[in-house]
Amino acid sequence: MTILQTIFVILFTFLVVIGCFSKKNTKKYELLYDINKPNIIIEMPKKLKEISGLSFYKDNQLACVNDEKGTVFIYDLEYQKITETIEIGKNGDYEGIEVVNDEIFIMKSNGKIKGFKISDGSEREIDCSAKDIKEYEGLSYHPQTRSLLLVTKEKNKDKNDKKTIYAYSLTTEKFEKYLNIDEDMIKDSDGNKTFAPSGIAIHPITSEIFVISSQGKKLLILSPEGKKNALIELNPKNFVQPEGICFTPNGDLFISSEGVNSNSYILKFVFF
Repeated sequence: MTILQTIFVILFTFLVVIGCFSKKNTKKYELLYDINKPNIIIEMPKKLKEISGLSFYKDNQLACVNDEKGTVFIYDLEYQKITETIEIGKNGDYEGIEVVNDEIFIMKSNGKIKGFKISDGSEREIDCSAKDIKEYEGLSYHPQTRSLLLVTKEKNKDKNDKKTIYAYSLTTEKFEKYLNIDEDMIKDSDGNKTFAPSGIAIHPITSEIFVISSQGKKLLILSPEGKKNALIELNPKNFVQPEGICFTPNGDLFISSEGVNSNSYILKFVFF
């Protein structure tokens, strides 16, 4: 083999390796839902016109909380009606709900959480308020760490308003910062950084963290380690005011939206 041929072989091999590396690292994220085509649209009754939180309850049933009322509404998807109401707390600004095994948690915007045991009716109070946090909006549960996850919508004006996810351990009762949502994660194709979280949920199969924002109409998807997987720009015709987000154990996605001039509704997206 001549020197020229050797150089050609080395150069060709180098280009092939670089090409494979580039393809591997530029692989486009595949969202396993047709987010622009909901499989089902369910209009909510007037009692849930200001639905602000959503959680899986049991087969064909979702637990919902309405802004300003400490009442949990159990909504049956098959019969498309409220089948049960559970009075948990006094009226207040409720922005999140999560069902963990036999316990229902509802969260006020100030970080005060009320837990209610379904089996025996016992209750507990959890305080996740903090001086630098003006408002939380979104509550979820991380099964691997056995922690409730709270996402900030707004911090006090004299503090850095970086959006943050906090964790409250149901095992150790320790409250701490979980991860930050950086500006480069929420910048859309037009450079718009508007993002004020309104809901959070953990995917039951991939363990990804889904954070939805009504302002800016965006869905941020983070890896289990907190790295950005995707930022989905939502169609405002489908998502008028998305507030709640949850999954069924098989991965089907539900997103609730408050109505503006009509009743609220829930969108169902089937997991591919």
